[in-house]
Amino acid sequence: MALNGDGTFVWPQFIVEAGLVTANPSQPNTSLVLNSATLGKLNTGTLGTGVTWTDITNFVDSFTTNRPSTREQGPLWTFQAGTLSVVLDNSDGRFDPDNLSGPYVIGGVSQIDVAVPIRIRAVFDSVSYNVFYGYADAWTPADVSFSGDNTTLTLTATDAFGILSNLILGTVSAEGANVDTGTRIKDILTRSGWYVSAEFTKVDAGNSTVQATTLGADALSLMQAAADAEIGRLYVDEQGAVVFRNRHALITDPLSTTVQAVFGDQPGTVQTNGTELECAVISRALDKTTLANDIQATRSGGTMQEVQDATSIGKYLFPRTYANSSLILNVDSDALQWAQWVLYVSKNSEDRFDTIEVDPLADTTNLWPQVLGRKMGDRIDAWITPAGGFGRVSRSCFITGIQHTCDAINNTYNTVWTLQDASKYGSFFVLNDAVLGRLNDNALAF
Repeated sequence: MALNGDGTFVWPQFIVEAGLVTANPSQPNTSLVLNSATLGKLNTGTLGTGVTWTDITNFVDSFTTNRPSTREQGPLWTFQAGTLSVVLDNSDGRFDPDNLSGPYVIGGVSQIDVAVPIRIRAVFDSVSYNVFYGYADAWTPADVSFSGDNTTLTLTATDAFGILSNLILGTVSAEGANVDTGTRIKDILTRSGWYVSAEFTKVDAGNSTVQATTLGADALSLMQAAADAEIGRLYVDEQGAVVFRNRHALITDPLSTTVQAVFGDQPGTVQTNGTELECAVISRALDKTTLANDIQATRSGGTMQEVQDATSIGKYLFPRTYANSSLILNVDSDALQWAQWVLYVSKNSEDRFDTIEVDPLADTTNLWPQVLGRKMGDRIDAWITPAGGFGRVSRSCFITGIQHTCDAINNTYNTVWTLQDASKYGSFFVLNDAVLGRLNDNALAF
């Protein structure tokens, strides 16, 4: 069943494509293509990745994309590989790798294979959005029944983290001492043969510098070590780019410092940061997951740096330790500042909002641009009316995970955002900033 809209903007036009070689392939409109009158102009596009796209939208029954993250203590988050699962109508066997008379066969070889690039895009009200970009892991036909009826096939894919986690960089002599964390991540991507274009690499300069490396591990874990030292964010975005946001991004980037949208259970209510948009569910939690009042930070080859908050320890009766003994920071003083940052953000429990679910069909005009356009790190406000009639509760949050579920057969769509409390991130001291640079007003950021 096609996922195209009907012209009334109730549904976007979804476009699901695979990097299959066919008679009439199409290139991304931002790619540089040699000998093309329009796409061959220098300085007007990024270097093409060699992918030729085949539209398979008309055979999509449903899809789910998930770019998850795991909450740790304080400000620390781990971002996992993004995944895609697509159920395809395979009634004519076109997606069966053993069908050598199908439409995706070149020179007697089926193009249905692992590592084929897969992407999902959407167009709504003439605006284009990226939803997912990854690489095929498996094409799995439905189990054959006794009647031989085999009508669907499930395509699964993983984003760039799936590639980088399975790519081991050989051991070298120690090199790269005193480079910033962003430079280290770019170097690892280059050694991995990753794309050099800005379309696929979005790496901030780091706020911290790191020790020399001998590599000798998978590319993803090496990059994550740099991100941990930074207290930065490393993930793959909806366009397929490897993204590294430095530590200061949450307190200086307008997408994270300014509320991008307001959601709540009383849509239409005007709040300070905007009018509430409808949401389906907001989940809440008050627990000790993010609580840490005794931080022990040790750089590789250094001395443990420990900081505690006596008030927090007294309030919660005992110390609650968070320790990291493998930071690749350069000097002990950096490890101390790392510990102080973590302590400041994690010394108290969080009465927080964990996730928010949005059904764009509830308000198609306003919600489709939100569910398709919000990105990791975007700041949103959420409001709820708890039971008991004592008033409303609101939180300002960062988006740290994005999941989309689309069912083209039953015409349903659901988006779930994982949330991080943003309340502490407007109060760090940042030099040369008109608001965050005021003495005696803000905690020191390093």
